[in-house]
Amino acid sequence: MPRRTKADAERTREKILASALSLFAKNGYEHTTFSDIAQRLKMTKGAVYWHFKSKDALLIAIVNEMLESFRREILSLLPEGETSFAKLSFPVVASMMVRHAVRTVSDAKRSAFFILIHERISWTSTSMEKVREDLLKGKKSGPWEAFAAAVENDIKAGRVKCGVSPKEIASCCLALWEGLTRSHIAHFLECDLAETLTRAYSAIWRDISNQEGVK
Repeated sequence: MPRRTKADAERTREKILASALSLFAKNGYEHTTFSDIAQRLKMTKGAVYWHFKSKDALLIAIVNEMLESFRREILSLLPEGETSFAKLSFPVVASMMVRHAVRTVSDAKRSAFFILIHERISWTSTSMEKVREDLLKGKKSGPWEAFAAAVENDIKAGRVKCGVSPKEIASCCLALWEGLTRSHIAHFLECDLAETLTRAYSAIWRDISNQEGVK
C-alpha cells in the first residue's frame, strides 16, 4: 500500500469537513453521526476519528475554517489601501456587506454554513458552549465589529448624531443582513437581495447621520 503523505492527509481532512458541513446543514448537527459522514465518503468511522476526536471537534473545525474565510473576504472588500476597519465610514461598510451577502447566497458552501449556524444547531445544548465561544471571538473581525467600528468613526468625525449607540446600530444591521440573507436562501425573499439591503442601510444612515457633518 502506498505511504500516505501529509498532503494526502490534508485532502482527506478537507473532504471530511465538506461532507460533514453538507450533512449537518441537511439533517441537523444532532441527527448526523460519524458513521453517516464515513458512509458518504466510503471511509471507515475509525478513519474519520483519526482526523477528529469528536463530533464537537469536527464542528469547531468547520466554524473556524468558515470564520477565517469570511474574515478574509470582508478584508478583501476594503477600499484600496485600507487594512482594517479603523477609518471606515458606515456607508462604506454597508456597501461591503451588501456585496458580502450576494457572495454568500451565490456560494453553496457558504450557504450551507449559514443554514447550519442559524437553523440546524440547538444552541441551548451545553456541548455548544465551545462553539459559541469561537463564534463570539469571530465577531472581533467580522461584520458586527465592522459596523460598530464604522459608527464610532463617524461619531468622532461628526458625521453621526450624538447619543447614537454603535452597538445598537451594529446589531440592527447584522440582524437585517442575516434575516434577508436567510429569506433569500430559503426562496422566500420576493425582491432583490442587494437592492433591499442597500435601501435598508440607507434608511438607517439617514436616521443616524448628522447632515451638517456629512461631506
